[in-house]
Amino acid sequence: MSDSSKNLSEFRLVKVPTRGVPDPVDTATALKSVSEAVLAEPGPVAVDAERASGFRYGEPTVLVQLKVAGGQTFLLDTIAVEDLSSLQASVGQQEWILHDADQDLRGIAEHGLRPAKVFDTSVAARLIGLRRFGLAAVCEQLLGLTLDKDHQRANWATRPLPQDWLRYAALDVELLHQLREILLERLNDLDRLSWFEESCEAIRLAGPRAPKPDRWRKGAHGVLRSPREFALLKELWEVRDDAAKELDVSPSKLVNTKALVAAAAQHPRNRRDLGKIRAFRSPLARQYEERWLAAVETVRWLPPEELPPVKPASSPSYIPIFGSKDELKDAASRGFDSLKAKLNRLATDLDIESVLIATSAQIKHLAWLRADYALSDEAPDYAAEMEELGLLPWQQAQLLKLL
Repeated sequence: MSDSSKNLSEFRLVKVPTRGVPDPVDTATALKSVSEAVLAEPGPVAVDAERASGFRYGEPTVLVQLKVAGGQTFLLDTIAVEDLSSLQASVGQQEWILHDADQDLRGIAEHGLRPAKVFDTSVAARLIGLRRFGLAAVCEQLLGLTLDKDHQRANWATRPLPQDWLRYAALDVELLHQLREILLERLNDLDRLSWFEESCEAIRLAGPRAPKPDRWRKGAHGVLRSPREFALLKELWEVRDDAAKELDVSPSKLVNTKALVAAAAQHPRNRRDLGKIRAFRSPLARQYEERWLAAVETVRWLPPEELPPVKPASSPSYIPIFGSKDELKDAASRGFDSLKAKLNRLATDLDIESVLIATSAQIKHLAWLRADYALSDEAPDYAAEMEELGLLPWQQAQLLKLL
């Protein structure tokens, strides 16, 4: 029986950290003990973070968990001690072991702390061929252990944190050092350590994510029909975002997105109309009644040329150079199908997911590039184009086999 097909009852449940549950580090003085522990026994530091997802505006990181090379675990309360930059000379000079590092690194960086090197156990698990790569699943498959994940959706901005939540938080870094050793051995055996290191370095160097364009359109597809309805949704969304920021709550806690879309469709003219939508009757939402109704009034008088389109214009991934879009469309489509099939076969041979090598959007772009250059005497510069697409050297090398 494979590891992935075992029943959960066959895994040993890890309930308590080896050294017990530490008290939160919530003073500048206590923060010094973290540096002292790392400087006394430098080496890889297991790291995790908890965010106030769905509770606070911007979903800030409110707890950082560290397990240092010497085995001691620390729980940093970043509400009480917001600035972690004093740890940069110690913790920041070590390799950090994280699982699915991207979001945690961005959140911790907001507190002034960044790693010298990253070991992402999620990336490593996928590169050795695991298809279940959540932390608990990886621990089950590689260590025969499973973790208690009862408080995953808790409000981590709660203070004081309950003892059981602290135990849960400490467990998130309890097994990362063990995972690192096994994954490192597997990556070396498969000769994929360089792939892994390139992937982790790209994660480490990634900057803040740009906000998604037209976030206010979420949930409106198939419900709203006219440009004026979309304009009202945008105005209401901006009122909600400003109000949520003032209150320091998640926007969905103020008024859920479904209710915003309903209001945009109904155009409430007064408090009574607005109150017919249940979400706008909450004490929080009613504090902003005048702003909601002002948004409705503003949109009512917007001239047609200032209204947003029902469907936003999308920029094409590839803009033809030698041929027209119509000339290339069929050839590029056939090229995409061919490249996608080759990519799937390559991924099967490597026993990894094809998306680890390239996404469908990247393959589509390369198919258009190849079809376009087929009309000219020039050879496409695949390497430059793939770098522009954000593909790493190891991914480029694999794709060049197909191109």
